[in-house]
Amino acid sequence: MDHKKVMMTLLSSMLFISSSGGIVSAASTSGDSGKPTTNSANSNTTQKDQTSATKEVVHTLANVPAVKVTARSTVHLTDVNILAQDDGNTVTYTLSYKNNDSKPMMMLDYWSKVKTKGGTSFSPKLIAKDQEKKTVSPGSTVELTYVMKVGREVKLSDLNFLIVKWDFSKPNYESTLGKFNVPSSYSITTPAGKTKTVRLSDSAVKVKVSGIKVYPGEDKKRYVKVGVNLNNISYKLLDNPNIKWILRTPGGMNYPLTLDKDSASISIQAQANKTLSLLASLPTAGKLERSELLLVEEQGEEKTALPVAALQLPEASQTNVNTEANQPNIISIDGQPVSTLLESARTRVEDEEYDLTMQWVIKNQGKKEVKIPKYGLDIRTEDGVAYPIETKALDDLKLKPGATKTIKLISTIQGDGDTSKIKFYVMTPTTKDENKEGDTGSNGLEFSYPVGIYTIPDSVITGDGLTTETVIKNGKGTFGVSVGSLQRLPWTDGDIIAAKVTIRNASNKTVQLPELEAMFTIDSARIDGDTKLIRAQGGKLLGSGMVTEAYLITKIPSELNMSRLEVTLLEKVSEQETNDWITLSTSGLIQPLSYVGAGKTFTQGTGEKETELGVRRTYIYPGTSSNIVYTEFEMTNKSLRQGGLGKLVGYYKTADGQYYKATAKQADRAPGPGQKSVVTFWAKVPRGVTSSDMRLIVGEGIADNKFVTGEGEATATAYVNAMSFEIQPSSLTVKSTLSNIDLYPYTFTGNNIRAYLTGGASVQIEMSYTLTQEEDMDIGENEHKLILEMTHNSAGKTFAKEFSLEGDLKPGLNQSLSWSIDDEIFNKLRGGSYKMALYDQFQGNRIKLAEQIYSYDVSRVPEEEPERFPENTVDNNSQNN
Repeated sequence: MDHKKVMMTLLSSMLFISSSGGIVSAASTSGDSGKPTTNSANSNTTQKDQTSATKEVVHTLANVPAVKVTARSTVHLTDVNILAQDDGNTVTYTLSYKNNDSKPMMMLDYWSKVKTKGGTSFSPKLIAKDQEKKTVSPGSTVELTYVMKVGREVKLSDLNFLIVKWDFSKPNYESTLGKFNVPSSYSITTPAGKTKTVRLSDSAVKVKVSGIKVYPGEDKKRYVKVGVNLNNISYKLLDNPNIKWILRTPGGMNYPLTLDKDSASISIQAQANKTLSLLASLPTAGKLERSELLLVEEQGEEKTALPVAALQLPEASQTNVNTEANQPNIISIDGQPVSTLLESARTRVEDEEYDLTMQWVIKNQGKKEVKIPKYGLDIRTEDGVAYPIETKALDDLKLKPGATKTIKLISTIQGDGDTSKIKFYVMTPTTKDENKEGDTGSNGLEFSYPVGIYTIPDSVITGDGLTTETVIKNGKGTFGVSVGSLQRLPWTDGDIIAAKVTIRNASNKTVQLPELEAMFTIDSARIDGDTKLIRAQGGKLLGSGMVTEAYLITKIPSELNMSRLEVTLLEKVSEQETNDWITLSTSGLIQPLSYVGAGKTFTQGTGEKETELGVRRTYIYPGTSSNIVYTEFEMTNKSLRQGGLGKLVGYYKTADGQYYKATAKQADRAPGPGQKSVVTFWAKVPRGVTSSDMRLIVGEGIADNKFVTGEGEATATAYVNAMSFEIQPSSLTVKSTLSNIDLYPYTFTGNNIRAYLTGGASVQIEMSYTLTQEEDMDIGENEHKLILEMTHNSAGKTFAKEFSLEGDLKPGLNQSLSWSIDDEIFNKLRGGSYKMALYDQFQGNRIKLAEQIYSYDVSRVPEEEPERFPENTVDNNSQNN
């Protein structure tokens, strides 16, 4: 008989073991339906027997007297079982032969017979595995188990088990040495909590039920899990005995139990233990009180089903795997407590479906490493629709004691996003009862039951209010998180979305922030690619009440309109894996930039980072096709330490929304306490652009996930903390002298300017000047040029000389300059006047600062000699006359 036939035989039989009279009965089931039925006659008989034996039930055969086979050697009846099948009852009993003599006991000399008290005889046979036991060595014990068929109405107490020996002096050549009779009060069912010693594959094994748990199921079913401990007390390996387990309810209903996936292989070393998990699916209507666990062993080539033991099941534990929102659910894995928590959930609704993103936290609270089963995960609606969740996070997941794993789960669900109508199910891996040929068809039994049913927590998403703090609790601590500001800033190839997120340690102990990343979702579209997170402070430790800031940055098309914006902080688990930490939502309306009016300043930061910002002045440098807008911007360090802002980024914005990226020049060195640092911004704009109502947008530069400072060569790829400054371009009045010219941060005065005529085609210009810096400050590379332009008044021709600040012109008092001009208009010039103009030239465009008219200095012109005639000419004329 193959394995499949045996299973069908077991399923088509109703097995029960009487708790009083010791009867094991069976009733057939209906075809392949798998629905067990009861034998009403046997049930009634069993109930009567149980009632009559309630007062004096015994569970041991130890008091049954032994039979002497020799003067010193004995045999005991150690075990008896009965199994009711369609063709009658199968009885097994075990005899233990103890050889106390000095020579071997030949088992061919002894055998056993069975008779009823009414005289009916039965012919028991040794089971297959005991047929080779021929002798009992001196001082040792051998156990022999017999099997036989009896009538359906036979009880164990009706039987006499005879011990027979060859005796050739008797007419039938045999002599009965003694007999055993099972007391009517004997119950072969082991009481709950007690251990039963059985023989499996000729190994002595102690069997004990460790517990029974009931899990909620579906379709008016429940899942039953029975824990059984096997203790191999023999001295050899117990390797996969052919045993089957059956759960028999008090009403006589019998349900085959299937080993779960981790218990499928029963290999137990000598003197070792193993706990098995047995699973069954039962109707919710039946009762489990006073249920029994039946152990049946298959023997021989025909897989004869032999009763081995019956164990009373303890009271079932109604396992409540329903878990309220934000509450942990403790799961036992390999005897170790593992805490699970559905920490957060976030929904995003689009059309008639929504995306659900959750974080499921698993923590090993035991003392040993555990391997997390590959649970089946799904979302189930109120009407039973299941949406499976795929994840590889459970593949070969092991957790050491105290270790935690956070798993991000994503599912797309039909509906309106109402999470009160759904629950998160965690199901055990499917256990299959397969035949040896591997056929898992319609006869294969599958079991999977929930170890956790979780209420979906409220989504950790704020409303539309910026600066509104959301408090979250997780394995790292308790944090208050808010969006401090949300800015949309111009950039060369689109716009920048910059969100400043404030994180507060809301607990009363120091915590460590996890490694965080950023993600933006605009409307229902998740932005992939160029998204950055920049931490304002370097450390990750936050004391109680301490606050840190992080900037989340991404780039979008400038023409994109937004109706909803979500900012998500992701906890980086590994190089490939992240988990949602918190999502903060806004309506998508961008805050206007902070505005600083003309002549006003703005103080940014606090404490050691306090910096005063302001525009000093703006000029327009006119050009042929475009003008240059130029702004001097001051930063004053208001703190007590050297520091301040890093490299700044600027954009000019016109009243009609046009943006022009500004080039910035800034000192590398951070200013000391009370010192100023000057940043110059400039941009070329078309001549038609109105500059009178421009704004200068200034922010702190970002590159490589950090603020750009003067110490590096990195060019800013984004900026944050932007403000809008009114610039009001200044209209310069040309001064009539070259004295006290403002070349911020310098002042220039041209003294004693002389243009010396030489009498030839050149003029020599000499001057003294003073160049002073009015206050101590740091400034970037000065790209201004001073142009001294001389115009010869009578001819109107101009000559320009270019000087660089801090290059050609040296700071100091009474410095000197000289240069010469060569041109034919100066040839034989003996006087006249010229005009000297001073220009500030920037990027090729000029503005006039001052002009003054001077007279040429003729002190260096050589005196003219009187014209003389040759003497010989006069003499010749005189002679001719």
